[in-house]
Amino acid sequence: MKNYLILILTLSFTFASSQIYTSRTIEIEQGQMDKFIEAASKKTQMFNNDENNFTYYTFQILSGEDTGKIFRVQVGTPEMMDAGPDQNEVNYWSKNVGPYIKSNSAGRTAMWWRNADASHVPESSLDNDLRMVMFYNYKDEGEIDFWRFRERQAKARAALGEDQLDSAMNVMVCSSGCNGNWVAIFFSYESFEAQRNINQQGLPKLVEKYNEMFGGGSYEQDVARVEGSLMPNGRRVVHMQLIRGASSN
Repeated sequence: MKNYLILILTLSFTFASSQIYTSRTIEIEQGQMDKFIEAASKKTQMFNNDENNFTYYTFQILSGEDTGKIFRVQVGTPEMMDAGPDQNEVNYWSKNVGPYIKSNSAGRTAMWWRNADASHVPESSLDNDLRMVMFYNYKDEGEIDFWRFRERQAKARAALGEDQLDSAMNVMVCSSGCNGNWVAIFFSYESFEAQRNINQQGLPKLVEKYNEMFGGGSYEQDVARVEGSLMPNGRRVVHMQLIRGASSN
């Protein structure tokens, strides 16, 4: 599963769907996390706050088998991917950040695209740093059932109005580097307490709106269909935290 955490990703995901999201898992040398963050932050601020260059986001994994490791996410256009990063940028990373890295496996790299029809990002959620990431692997024959629920939920969230959840929902689809139909859904929260409050107070309102829009009992029925659409062990949940200093502005 660690190969699929890659992305990671909700950054804010306010980019166009044509952009390519690529990320990798980075294991830091023992006791060197603070130095890595300081060096990665300096590099990012020097090279990656220009719209003509790649954007980067850095997360620390808070749960799961990769707890404590870093996810570094690169976001760019196909043209940027063809051209590759600036050599000065590569050299700077290698000299100043590389010494703090224990493992930087290329085997943990994947590419994703954002499904805008299944995503929803309220303006109030843009400052949220906590992410809960739900990874799904659905069967080929479960595609319709899986995406029906995801797109309907996005429409219901958008229709909440004054009851809007203070949580972004970005749906990322793996296009390369994954074995199966992997989807990563990034929910953003201000804090763990905020997540609990949304689960207790906001989600019932979402279910009510969903059933209002798509028919009584449709939420429960669609959730059951999603359950049936998944591969065995086709769901994982991981939390991670955005490191703003080591991320593009």
